Amino acid sequence: MSAGKSRRNIRLVLGAAGVAVLGYGLVGLPTELGPAQLLGLLTWMAVAVLLHDGVLVPLSTAAGFGLTRAGSRLQPASAAVLRGALLTGSLVTLLTALLLKAQSVARKSTVLEADYAVNLACLWAVLAVVSAVAILLLQRRGRRAGSRRR
Repeated sequence: MSAGKSRRNIRLVLGAAGVAVLGYGLVGLPTELGPAQLLGLLTWMAVAVLLHDGVLVPLSTAAGFGLTRAGSRLQPASAAVLRGALLTGSLVTLLTALLLKAQSVARKSTVLEADYAVNLACLWAVLAVVSAVAILLLQRRGRRAGSRRR
């Protein structure tokens, strides 16, 4: 079997599995949730789509343009490290915001007892240092390879 045909078959299987899970969820929702919960879920989903399309996409697009301009002086591998670090930090920050909110309204302080804000600051510090070192090494290696070609 050729690689293209194999990929096509994998995509078809994954697509069919996704449609099956979607169908299961759509059939199960009305039977598991009451009308008020279903309306709340649909409202939450609509707001999530609006926030995604109205806030997150424009912000990430603007950040991407800014990174492209700033990273135009970087080697492609270095730019990839920078983007990866920023994406990782951003996603962890979003998740941490949810944990901080849950921690602020938790009834039992033992459930969410970690110091998420300090841990987030430590993560950003580690990301900055590791990324900077990786970018410096990649840039240095790229300059050496460029000078050998001349």
